[in-house]
Amino acid sequence: MEARTRTKKNNIWGKVFLVFVLVVLMVAVGGVATYIYQILNIDTFYAGVEVDGVSLEGMTKEEAISAVQAQNQPILDKIKIVLTHEDKRWEFGYQDVNAHINIEEIVEEAYLVGRQGTVVDRLKEIYHISNEPRKFQTTLTYDVSQLKDEIEAIASEINEEPVDATIEFHPDKKEKFSFTPHKIGKGMLTDKTLEELIARADAGDFTPYEIPTEELHPEYTLDEVKTWTTRIAYYSTKLTNNSNRNHNIRLSSQAYYNLRVDPGEIYSFNEATGPRGAKEGYKSAAVIKDGNRFEDEPGGGNCQSSTTLYGAVLRADLEIVERLPHSIPSTYTAIGTDATVNYPYADFKFRNNKDTPIFITRYISGGKLHVEVYGKPSEEYDKIEIVSYETSRSKVPEYKIVEDPNLYEGEEVIEIVSRPQIKAVSYRVYYKDGKEINRVKEANSTYPAVKGVKRVGTKKRPEEPPADESTQDNTKDNKPSNGQEPKQDNTNEENE
Repeated sequence: MEARTRTKKNNIWGKVFLVFVLVVLMVAVGGVATYIYQILNIDTFYAGVEVDGVSLEGMTKEEAISAVQAQNQPILDKIKIVLTHEDKRWEFGYQDVNAHINIEEIVEEAYLVGRQGTVVDRLKEIYHISNEPRKFQTTLTYDVSQLKDEIEAIASEINEEPVDATIEFHPDKKEKFSFTPHKIGKGMLTDKTLEELIARADAGDFTPYEIPTEELHPEYTLDEVKTWTTRIAYYSTKLTNNSNRNHNIRLSSQAYYNLRVDPGEIYSFNEATGPRGAKEGYKSAAVIKDGNRFEDEPGGGNCQSSTTLYGAVLRADLEIVERLPHSIPSTYTAIGTDATVNYPYADFKFRNNKDTPIFITRYISGGKLHVEVYGKPSEEYDKIEIVSYETSRSKVPEYKIVEDPNLYEGEEVIEIVSRPQIKAVSYRVYYKDGKEINRVKEANSTYPAVKGVKRVGTKKRPEEPPADESTQDNTKDNKPSNGQEPKQDNTNEENE
C-alpha cells in the first residue's frame, strides 16, 4: 500500500515542474518578444551609426541633424573669398557661392540602418553595427561661378577707359596745332579672375586674392597725333577783279576754312555751305546758264571755291565721291580739273579714306584762293601732282543766224559763243625721291559743243549826205572797216 502512494506523489510533482517550466518558458518568450519589439520600434539611431565622425546613438533625426551641422559649420565658415585691388577689398561667404553640405540627406540615409528587411535581417544588422559601426560622410558642394555678376560689378569699379590724345587745329596761329596727352586705361581680367577663384576654392585656398588687371592703351597716343600735322597737299587758283565774285568765293570757301574730316567721313560742299543765294549774303556774278552762256546771278564764282578744294583734295590722295565738270571749261584751272557745284543738285564730295584725320583750311592772299590740307604723310610717296590734257576737240559748230530788224544791215551781235566739244583726262602722278612711281587715271571730262547764236541786222541804213572833208569825223578810224560792231567774245570770261 505504501509503495503505490509514493508513486502517485512523484507523478504529481513531475507535472507541477513541467507546468512551471512551461510557464517560465512562456514568460521568457514573451519578454524576449517585447524586448525585440521595443528595439525594432525605437525612433532614435542605433548604436554604431556615425555621420562625419559624430556618433548618432540615441539621437532623433532632428538631434542628429543639429549635431552634424555643428560639426560641419566650421567648414562652411572657412569658405570666405576675398578679392583685393589697391586699397579696395571685397568679401564673399559660403552663401554667395551656394555652398551646401547634404546633412539632411545623409542623416536620412543613416537612419535607415537597422530599419530595412525582415525582423531577422534587422536584428542581425543592429547586432553587427554594435561591433562594427556604420560610418557615413556628407559631401560639400559649391559653385564659385555664382560670383560672375559680382565680379563684373567689381570690374565696373576698377576699369578705367583709356583716353585718346586730342589735337586742335588753329589755322591762323603760328603754331597751327595744340594737343592734350593720352591716358592709359585699366581693365580687370574678369575671366581669369573667375577661373583662378574656382581653382583656389577647389584647392581649399581662401587667402586674399589680388585681382589681375591689364593696361588699356588708347587708339591715338600723343606721339601718334603729332604725326598728323604735316601739310600734305596745297593748291591755289587766281581770282579776278570782280569784287562780287571774289566776295562769293570768300563766303563759300569759309565752309572749309577750319575743317577736320575723320577717317571714313564724307564731306559735301553743298551740305557745308547750304543754299548760296541772295538771302544768304551772296552777290550777283557770272554763272553758266543752260550750259551755253553766262548770266549774272547771286552766287557766281562758287565753283572756284569747290574747284580749288578739289585740286587740294586730289593732291592729298583722298577719295572723290562726287565731282562733275562744267559745261564750259574754266579759265582758272587746268582743263579736266574743275568741279562744278549747283545747290542742291550738282555737288562736290570727297571721303577721307585714310586711317587718320585730315585738316583743311583756306586763305585768300595775293589775288589767289589758297587751300591747304594737313595730315599724316604717306610712307609710299612724297607728293602727288595732277596732270591733265585734252584728248579730243571737235570743229566749232556754225552759228545759228537770227535776223534782227533792230540792227542795221552789216551789223551783228553774238549772243552765244560757238564752242567745240572738248574731252580731257586727268591723272594723279605719284613721286618718291623725285621720281615718278605711279600714275593713276583720275577722271574723264567732257565739255559739250555749243552751237552759238548770232544776230544779224536787216534794218536798212539811212542815206548820209556827203560830208565836207574838213569836217569829216576823224573818229571813223576807231570803227571796224566794214562798219560792224566788235564781236562778243566770252571765251575768257571767268565762270563758275
